[in-house]
Amino acid sequence: MNRFAKLTSKLFSIFLPFIDRMAYFRYYNQPFSRLPKLTKLTYDDLAHEAEANTFSIEDIDLLEKTTGYKVDSEWLKLLAYNTQIVIKKSKLNYAHGRVLYSVLSDYLSNIDHKIKKINILETGTARGFSALCMAKALADSRFEGSICTIDVLPHFQKMYWNCGSDHINGEQSRQNLLSEWSELVERYVIFFQGYTRHVLPKIALQRIHFAFLDGAHTYEDVLFEFNIISKLQNKGDIIVFDDYNEIKFPGVVEAVNYIQNEKNYDISFIHNKNSLRDYVIAKKISK
Repeated sequence: MNRFAKLTSKLFSIFLPFIDRMAYFRYYNQPFSRLPKLTKLTYDDLAHEAEANTFSIEDIDLLEKTTGYKVDSEWLKLLAYNTQIVIKKSKLNYAHGRVLYSVLSDYLSNIDHKIKKINILETGTARGFSALCMAKALADSRFEGSICTIDVLPHFQKMYWNCGSDHINGEQSRQNLLSEWSELVERYVIFFQGYTRHVLPKIALQRIHFAFLDGAHTYEDVLFEFNIISKLQNKGDIIVFDDYNEIKFPGVVEAVNYIQNEKNYDISFIHNKNSLRDYVIAKKISK
């Protein structure tokens, strides 16, 4: 029986790279577009529109004032141009970058002084915008940490990303897309490719101090991620949920409402009037 198990294991190890590649085939095969979608001038116009939507939100202005932490707006605009200015049906804004920076910076300012390094978990990397905003918070706070971010998109595969830099650099990997911020990436960010249900249980962290959930938006998937993360959190640790919207993402709303009523987390909501894309800050009350 042991010999059979060894043989089976060896066979699977031989075919596993091929099986893995096939499982994510569509994400290697130009998942956004086979050519740049629009002209660079159009992306520039979208960037101006998104900027106006991002920096005119009362709840986030209040958050920044209350915490005392505000991300550098010019830094954020440049990052957003490469990672958030895309063709989509909803109004563009990248206000979640402001939220993540302020909330994480505030968390770091209040953390136990004995803790010198934290673990951050993100689902839904996409082009890397939110991971870089959290990395910026760590760097500005002069704090060490690891940001483990999960997405089905491959990190080293060249593709068009449906953004303005498609016209400048052509097909490129995410690694190249984020090359201007390589110092932050190399210092803080670890990219995992795969479905969250497959990858997340294999990431062996002793504690997850801070998390941002922006992966699959079904009730079952959000709770799956929450249940794993919450077991690895202590009092005061935080989970940020994106896209709290009852019409577009009822699964997120249902999951957050359940957590608010049944789990030991204090929930606060940040309203984004410009997109109806609200954010949820969940802080653990007790171990």
